[in-house]
Amino acid sequence: MISLSGKTAFITGGSRGIGAEICRLFKECGADVIAPTRKELDLSKRESIQNYIMKNNIKPDIFVHSAGINKLAGIEEIDYDILDEVFQVNCFSAISLMNSFSAKMKKNQYGRVVMISSLYAYISRERRLAYSSSKNAINGFVKSTAIELAKDNILINAVAPGYVMTDMTRKNLGESEIRDIKNKIPTGRFQSETDIANACLFLCSDMNQSITGQLMIVDGGFSLL
Repeated sequence: MISLSGKTAFITGGSRGIGAEICRLFKECGADVIAPTRKELDLSKRESIQNYIMKNNIKPDIFVHSAGINKLAGIEEIDYDILDEVFQVNCFSAISLMNSFSAKMKKNQYGRVVMISSLYAYISRERRLAYSSSKNAINGFVKSTAIELAKDNILINAVAPGYVMTDMTRKNLGESEIRDIKNKIPTGRFQSETDIANACLFLCSDMNQSITGQLMIVDGGFSLL
């Protein structure tokens, strides 16, 4: 088993879904996991992030940004309120946190960072304007920051889940659509939360010594079609 013993991991979105599985797996592998609740850290509010950083002297070796929201809206429905909230939670909050964590990682000459992106940053569908755009923004953040921090042994990557049977998936897809998508996935199944957590575990472990600035798509081959 991969060991994260002696490492501190800061994980957003750890209360449910993919984030909860990442927390469970990282703890199982020996990491000291910090996963604040929304009451402790509201990623939708800039002042909450600033206050949390000021009150907590967190020095993570690992940072996984798993928190995310998906508000459906087409081009004629979209407004600044939707854009602001989706981009704030999915992208801007991660940049704010990494802005604080990077100095500590540079001092230690060590860091492993994973942003949870999405298959919808690679392909998309109607009414995913805000979500797809925000996940593409995360990918750009990963590429630029990876170049900047590589010399300090800080490796930053994105993991893009395909179709995972989370609460968000059930909310946004009907049963018939879920069946149709499953039949199109080459491996014949939706990805599990553990599939995504395992990818994050590898990228955040010392087994990863040179992968940085990459988007790892975990989708059972769906994006190949």
